[in-house]
Amino acid sequence: MRSLISRGLPVWATTLMIFHSAVQAHFVWLVPVVHDGQNQVCVYFGEDATDDSSEYLSRVSAIAVHRIVGRNPAEVVTLSVTPDRISTPCTEDALYVAQHDLGVMQRGDSAFRLMYYAKTGPTAGTAPWTACKTCDDLQLDVTPKFLGTQVEVSVCFGGQPASGVELLVARPGADDFSGVSNEQGVVRFDVADPGLYSLRAKYVEPVSGSVDGAAFSETRHYSTVSLRIETPASLTAASEAADVKFDDLPQPVTSFGAAVLGDGLYVYGGHTGGAHSYSESEQGRQLMKLSLTTGKWDALAPGPGRQGLALVSHGDRLYRVGGFSAMNAEGESHDLWSQTDVASFDPATGQWRELPALPERRSSHDAAVVGDCLYVVGGWSMQGEGHTTWHTTAWKMNLTMQPLYWQPIAPPPFQRRALATAAHNGRLYVIGGMNKTGGPTVATEIYDPVSDSWHTGPALVITDQAKAADASADDSASGQRDMSAGTMAGFGASAFATGGHLYATTVQGTLQRLSADGSAWEVIGQTPTDRFFHRLLPLDDRRLIVVGGANMNSGKFEAVEILQTQPGT
Repeated sequence: MRSLISRGLPVWATTLMIFHSAVQAHFVWLVPVVHDGQNQVCVYFGEDATDDSSEYLSRVSAIAVHRIVGRNPAEVVTLSVTPDRISTPCTEDALYVAQHDLGVMQRGDSAFRLMYYAKTGPTAGTAPWTACKTCDDLQLDVTPKFLGTQVEVSVCFGGQPASGVELLVARPGADDFSGVSNEQGVVRFDVADPGLYSLRAKYVEPVSGSVDGAAFSETRHYSTVSLRIETPASLTAASEAADVKFDDLPQPVTSFGAAVLGDGLYVYGGHTGGAHSYSESEQGRQLMKLSLTTGKWDALAPGPGRQGLALVSHGDRLYRVGGFSAMNAEGESHDLWSQTDVASFDPATGQWRELPALPERRSSHDAAVVGDCLYVVGGWSMQGEGHTTWHTTAWKMNLTMQPLYWQPIAPPPFQRRALATAAHNGRLYVIGGMNKTGGPTVATEIYDPVSDSWHTGPALVITDQAKAADASADDSASGQRDMSAGTMAGFGASAFATGGHLYATTVQGTLQRLSADGSAWEVIGQTPTDRFFHRLLPLDDRRLIVVGGANMNSGKFEAVEILQTQPGT
């Protein structure tokens, strides 16, 4: 373990302090603040992360603060020290930590060594909280993981999970939380209002020793974390506060296509029947439009019955791509066929127009437009019972070229269906899905059109709730049971970029955002409902709209939901 320990007053002075009764409720805190327009980390010596009194600050004036970026070694930062303030400039890509040895304390007949540790960083849920390793630098390490409505805290001592550790959390807008870590060193608390949360852990090490000739019978370790949570109090409230009340979806569906174009959200096709029941009469064949100005639905041009299709927008047109048709009647043996048809819809004329067909039958895929090119990735080809081929190809069509035609792109390094695609920063992101072998996945793959190449991106965040849900999850599209701890979170997910950020929603009920540097997904909130095989689309730069989909426990959803992204994004 790297030593970052700083020393306070000499032991003889510490043991003679006349303010022992006051100091016992004071702890070292590292706190993110904005001072004179600059992001800083300040050192406080107080009861919680909001106690900025400088009365006892001199007791920790010798403290050393270190900056940690990713897996890099900790580096000491320069502190500005005055009688009233100890601070240093900070960046958003790092965590800041400190250890401070306050020496041997005498209280009655008891003598104990007192060790303080402190940690802080950027807003909860951002990449540094998962990317930066601090257990080598803090003997008692407290690591918070933001799950939207809860924070999961992992406690380690000496690099190992520590059970029975007391955790106290001061929460804005709620009573303090008090809990004890379990056998895995984990304890959770509920999120209350946005603001600064003060986490404090206590661990007593029953080992005697001496420091500078002063003997002690045990060491009391206190570790603090100041954590700023800026999520809205509830994502549900965003729907209730929307300036337009959106009517429910007239026909609940899953595995459908959806896109936003102009003042409308368009939905086509999808599965309308019960779980694992597929027939001609249980497939949508109507283009529906939700007016984003009135909140009302209208039925537009019909078309073929399709599910497992994609619908995208570009310019002033919608583009419908592939999907499968059920050739059987309800109650008959399934006879499912993937299709090749592609069509565009012109809202001005209300007409569909056939376009060049896909080079191969394809369904359970997804599509996105990057620049002027429509990309189609993933999926399989079903040709009746027992005849299914997983695709190893991907295609693009430049929508500005005449005549239109399909071109192959570099073969994807995966075979997946029930995935999500999205365009972001000039690249194509392929998120989650079901692998041909190995079951569902939370992996992200990124295609670069400039180099015509693929590379691996960060995996979606898996919550503990999602891992538990996997035990009873089954594949809603095929009827086959596919279980892999936590990875159901990526199955039937949906993704879209807006306001310069890429977002994804999952069946585990999380709204996740790709970090600014693209290195990690961050959970920024809990969605009102836990859906998969739904569609996430942009309402504007700061709001997302969720339509359709289902939950394995509650069935299909009718309500249209609005999600407010993080303040300041």
